[in-house]
Order: sequence, then structure tokens, then C-alpha cells
Amino acid sequence: MKRVVKFLAVFLFLIFTFIIINRCASTRTSVDFYTPVHTNLINENYSLALKTIEEAKQQGEYVEKDRVLYYLDKGITLYYMGKADESIATLEKAEQAMEELFTKSISKAAASFILNDNALDYFGEIYENLYVNIFKSLNYIKLNKFDDAYVEVKRVNDKLRELDVKYGEMAKGMNDNENAKGKIKYESSHFYNDALADYLSYLIFRADGEEDNSRISFDKMKQAFKTQPQIYDYPFPEQIKYKKPLRRDDMHSFLNIIAFTGQAPYKYEVGGKITTYDDFIAITDLGMPLNIPNIYWPGIKSGYHFKFSFPALRTPPSRVDRILVFINGEKAGKMPLLENMGKIAEATFKSNQNLIILRTILRTVSKGLIAAEAKKQLRKETKSDVFAGFLMDMAIDLAVDATENADLRCWRTMPQFCYASEYELPKGESYRIEIHFVDRNNQLISRKVMDNLELGTKLNLVDAVTLN
Repeated sequence: MKRVVKFLAVFLFLIFTFIIINRCASTRTSVDFYTPVHTNLINENYSLALKTIEEAKQQGEYVEKDRVLYYLDKGITLYYMGKADESIATLEKAEQAMEELFTKSISKAAASFILNDNALDYFGEIYENLYVNIFKSLNYIKLNKFDDAYVEVKRVNDKLRELDVKYGEMAKGMNDNENAKGKIKYESSHFYNDALADYLSYLIFRADGEEDNSRISFDKMKQAFKTQPQIYDYPFPEQIKYKKPLRRDDMHSFLNIIAFTGQAPYKYEVGGKITTYDDFIAITDLGMPLNIPNIYWPGIKSGYHFKFSFPALRTPPSRVDRILVFINGEKAGKMPLLENMGKIAEATFKSNQNLIILRTILRTVSKGLIAAEAKKQLRKETKSDVFAGFLMDMAIDLAVDATENADLRCWRTMPQFCYASEYELPKGESYRIEIHFVDRNNQLISRKVMDNLELGTKLNLVDAVTLN
């Protein structure tokens, strides 16, 4: 009889393990498929990068709950390719999905105490919600649709305030849940004014001849640096100076250049341990310097130990040390940094991290207590066979561990830095423009060349990208 029990225990353990591993694929973030995508983007082989993204979707890497990431990755790759219309259409789908899913997430706050974040629809981080509008605006500028471009940049600063309120509502919804323990607090990043959005707004208004609005936008850009040193911790680019809109009889025009470099921050998994004491839990052995206070949990008993993990952001280094501009073969200057997009990603993500961590802790402890009770009952059932009980204990532990993984989904194809410069040049001439991306050893990483560029009387905006 004992042999039969052992056989059944082993058989059930194997079957259960197989089911858990397969079903819990949806609770793990798949990131390996990004390696060839990044390789192609870094090598500026954008067509192949787009093909790789589409193949990844066909192979099930972008499932329905990850559709926002598919639209973001595809949309920005189309931007890199210069396909403005297609990029706008795809990024529009991303934005619509983000807004719809974020609204749903507020009403479903209770689900986050039960389901792993990976199992839920991804609605994007705050910074992803902002930069989708920046790149839509840049696409509209390429198409000379300045009204549409302005709508997009205006949305950026509007969203900063809207999202601040919405995340506060999400925290309140979690605190009001009957399963809530402790107090989940959303800490605002106090970031309400994006300099890159203001800069584009300034250029758009100036191109449309709106002097007052262009001046207001320019002043707002300078204020962004002055009032938000936690974000803009570098000098305002003095090369960018206020210039009035052009008149018909002016003999000069403006050449504006925007350059993107580096790769966006990516999420990685940070682990920790939870130890229970009578009426409270303590967090220890965190994989990063973070102070998490003890959490009051009435009725919990001491002696339980659980593992948990949560996402943190890591910013990869950029190879680019400086960007040089040459006009008709002569060096025109070095482009200054306008926006550290990676810094904004880190600051806005950090404001939401408390929600993620505390939610993960509460979910892990709840599952762990249920698992502990299940193991206790199984030990009663299999007390005559230690081996069978051991296997079933392992199966339960495996199930809990397999369903608790950090959600590492993020917009990995976005750049990290934005540089900007402006040059006043005579009208009626054609120009050869070269943009050189140079490393710390004075080696050329990448170069963009535009021949026979003729400046119009409105907005002459040239962009260049290297994700190195």
C-alpha cells in the first residue's frame, strides 16, 4: 500500500509541476526576444528590427495583455525609420490602450492582491505615457501638421497632473480593499513640467508666428530646469535662446536639430525575504538599498518565512560622449543635452514603486499563509508516508514561487537622452548637414548626413538617432 501511495505522490507531483510550469508562463516576463531587436536598433538596421518585432508577435511574445508594448515597440521603430504616418497610427493605438487599461486597473485594484502583476494587462509606466505623445508630436512635425503636433505636446504636461491624481486614486482603492494591510502610499515625483514638450511647443508656436505663445513656452522650458532640480540636474542649454518668429522679409531661417541617444532604462528583479512575527511582518535581505518599515498585520503568527521579488529600474550606459554638427563641411558646434529621459523614467517610476512593493508583499504573504495551511492539511493526510508528504510540500512551494515573479515589462526600445540645438542660416541656399555621434575616445560611433537641405520659412526640424 505504501508503494502505491508513493507512486501516486510522485505521479501527481510530476503532473502538478508540469501544469504549474506551463500555466505560469503568463506570470513571467519574457525579455530574451528583445536581444535581436536591440542589436538591430543599435546597428540602425530598423527594417530588420521591425521584422524581428513582428516575428516575435507571431511567436507569441506579445500576447493580448502585452499589446501596449507591441504598439510602443513597433511605433517607435517606425519613427526611427522615418515612417511618420504609420508611426502615428501605431502609437495612437498604444495610447488608447494605455488609457483604457489604466482606467480599468483603478476599478480592479482588488485583483492586484490576488493575481501576479504579470498576469494583468500592462498599461504602461508614467514616463511611457508621456513619451508616446512626444514621438507622436515629432511625427506630426515631420508632416507639417503643427496643430496636431501641438495637441500632442500639450497632452504631456496635462497627463503629468492627471496621472498624479489617478495613481493617488489607485492607492486609495487598494487601501480601501478588505485585504489591505498597512498603508499603501503613492509618493508624487513632483514632476509637472516637461522641458522637451515645452521646447517643441516653443518651436511650433514660433513657426506659426505666435510670438506671445512661443515666448510663454520658452519661459516654461526654462522654468522646468529652475523648479525641478531633482529632474533637470544639469545646466539649461544656453545654446538654446529665444528667437522671435520670422517675418516674410527676413533673409535668414532657423535649422533645429534634435538627436536621441542611448537605451531606455529597463526593469530587473530585486528579491527580498519576509519574516512574520506576532501581529506584524518584517522585510529583510533586500537586493537594493531600500528602507521598508515593518507592516502591522493583526492576527498573524510568528515563524513564517517567505520570498518575494519586485521590479526596479536600471539605466544602461551610453557610448555617446558628444554630438557634433557640421554645416557645409565646417564644424557648427556641439549639441547640448535638453532632456535626460532616463532620469525622468527613474523619477516617475520611483513614485509608483511603493505601490508595487507593498502590493507584492501583501500578495506574497496571503498566498504563503494559504500554502502553509494547505501543507499542514496534507501532512495530516500523508502522515504515514513522509516521502509523499515531502513531495506534495514541494509541489505547493513550487506553485507559490512560480506565480510570484517581478513584472519586468517596460518600453525597452525607447532612447535615453535628447539633445537639441539651433542654427540661424541664410535662406535661399542648400546645405549639407552632418551629425556626428562621438565616444569618449574620440571615435565616430554613427553619422547622419543630409545633402541639399533647403530651409523653409517655418519649422526646419531635423532628427537623428543612435541607441548606442
